[in-house]
Amino acid sequence: MASQQQAAVVTGAASGIGQAVVEELRERYEYIACFDVDDIDDIWDDDGIHGFSVDVRDPDAVADAVAAVESVADVTAVVNNAGISQAISLAELEPDEWDRVLDVNLKGQYVVARAVAPAMVERGDGAIVNVSSVAGLRGSATGGVHYSSSKAGIFGLTKGLAKQLGPAVRVNCVAPGLIETPLLTDSNLWTDEALAEYAAELPLERIGTPDEVAEVVSFLCDGASYITGTVLTVDGGSMLR
Repeated sequence: MASQQQAAVVTGAASGIGQAVVEELRERYEYIACFDVDDIDDIWDDDGIHGFSVDVRDPDAVADAVAAVESVADVTAVVNNAGISQAISLAELEPDEWDRVLDVNLKGQYVVARAVAPAMVERGDGAIVNVSSVAGLRGSATGGVHYSSSKAGIFGLTKGLAKQLGPAVRVNCVAPGLIETPLLTDSNLWTDEALAEYAAELPLERIGTPDEVAEVVSFLCDGASYITGTVLTVDGGSMLR
């Protein structure tokens, strides 16, 4: 029997784009499940927002968390946002670091999709939004080849899932450019000077905000009834450079 509540699951929800997505979706969903490897119980003071300490690389942990949500609400929207980056050259990149980034950024999205899809398909209703990066389209100057490879893989995952899970589930991808998140500002990937120079060359002449990405994610969750398998860049025009 269908639950009276509809739920959204957001991974990597503790900060940046993930936190902005939770804020954007909180008025639309009675139950929001926030998955993050860190403890996030204290971020929101809202009875409808629930934190789960989950490593998206762990299929059992993800399955248990999804089952807990499904016991009280129908998961109808999922935002695969968890991701990590690392400034490193190919010569210094060891196989274990390659595996770590690919496991979080790409395998994690597969693990979550695999856990949520059966119930969505059975109910005939659902949307999955995978968060990638324009680095997957043009390579990354700062984030390492493992980062850009993982983000490119998300495009293929999105399109394959859209074919397999349709018509019940729409699956789309958002590819942000440089956004003011801890992944950018606290990771030493960019100097302030380099960031300012990059922004000045963009058609919109500024770095994006998490809220601007969250608005697009929300549209793909709720308002894009005839869109599936697409990659939508949110990048201030960086692909025009």
